Amino acid sequence: MRDLSRKHLSRILFVLLLVGVIGASLGVASNAIWTDSQNVDANVFSTGTIDISTNPTTALVTFSGMAPGDQVTNPITVTNAGSLQLRYAVTSTTTENTLAAQLDMTIKSGVTTCTNGGFGSSGTVIYGPGDLGSTTGTNVIGNPAQGNQAGDRTLNASANEVLCFNVQLPSSTGNSFQGLTTTATFAFAAEQTANNP
Repeated sequence: MRDLSRKHLSRILFVLLLVGVIGASLGVASNAIWTDSQNVDANVFSTGTIDISTNPTTALVTFSGMAPGDQVTNPITVTNAGSLQLRYAVTSTTTENTLAAQLDMTIKSGVTTCTNGGFGSSGTVIYGPGDLGSTTGTNVIGNPAQGNQAGDRTLNASANEVLCFNVQLPSSTGNSFQGLTTTATFAFAAEQTANNP
């Protein structure tokens, strides 16, 4: 009985020793795995800007005491001070409709000399001759609705263009238009062109 217990005890010790050796070798094997890693940093994102401005910002075309046949011509510089390309449209809203519909406005790009005398000799017509505007607003360049609309103007980042505005009171204007006044506000609306078909 003692021999059997000793044999049994020897076997148990042998099995425990074997389990210990295997466990130790597995531990050594798991500690021997080489590793490495790499960080990809400085992933910076920033948003662009749309920034339209005009010069002058007020009183572009004014004329007090107009008579039939009179006209006024002046340039306006439209600038994209932003970092993204933009497209813009212009809407003219007037304080009344009678005189506004009688006044003829023409807008050109590429005019060499933006004066009454130089207006007709160069440039490309982009509006008119048409009404000065209306109390509900008249789209005189493009359309401020989102997306690419017919007549919209495009400006690259940090670019500008000069538009030449001419407003005339036709020589055929009758007596019923005496003593009227209207004021026009030109609203320049800009939007991004990228991802905005």
